[in-house]
Amino acid sequence: MNTSLMLKLGPLILIVNLFFSISIVVGSNYEEKTKHIMKGELRKFIFSESATTLPKPLVLDADESVVQLGYKEDIMVINFWATWCSPCKKEMPSLNSLARNMKNKDIRIITIASGRNSKEAIDIFFNSHNLDNLTKYRDPRGKMAIKYGVTALPTTVVVNPNGVEIGRIIGDIDWDTEETSAFFKKLVQIK
Repeated sequence: MNTSLMLKLGPLILIVNLFFSISIVVGSNYEEKTKHIMKGELRKFIFSESATTLPKPLVLDADESVVQLGYKEDIMVINFWATWCSPCKKEMPSLNSLARNMKNKDIRIITIASGRNSKEAIDIFFNSHNLDNLTKYRDPRGKMAIKYGVTALPTTVVVNPNGVEIGRIIGDIDWDTEETSAFFKKLVQIK
């Protein structure tokens, strides 16, 4: 290979290698510091290997207004679900318990009904299960789900304060466990 070409590509190769090294360190930092907690259903958690910032969720709120959910200084837990999805509905009461237990702990739990979910069906489901600690956002065309790489419902994406995915759980779990609470408390310490 030409020496001048190598001199030109050298810094680029160094930057690319540095980027991939940093992204591995970012993912492994959370993974390394929580591996002792990853028991039971929490073992379904898939740590992200990417350091790419996710787009801020753009959704409809309970008043049918378009809102953009910004990243703050907290860990954001984004649960993509649907009213017609049995596993989604099964896990919602335990997710509501987690939200109640994590209040004021720098954890923000967001639920986004993805796809065709009427506001009325969401309201009925939330009211009948007393889900008063969860938000009611909608993604009627599934655009946010697509941007977040969601391929199955439910999928829960955990994002750090910089908007970088820590990891995700595909499928339902029991969110109301000691391990899950300990996991999120540890993520807050790491952030």
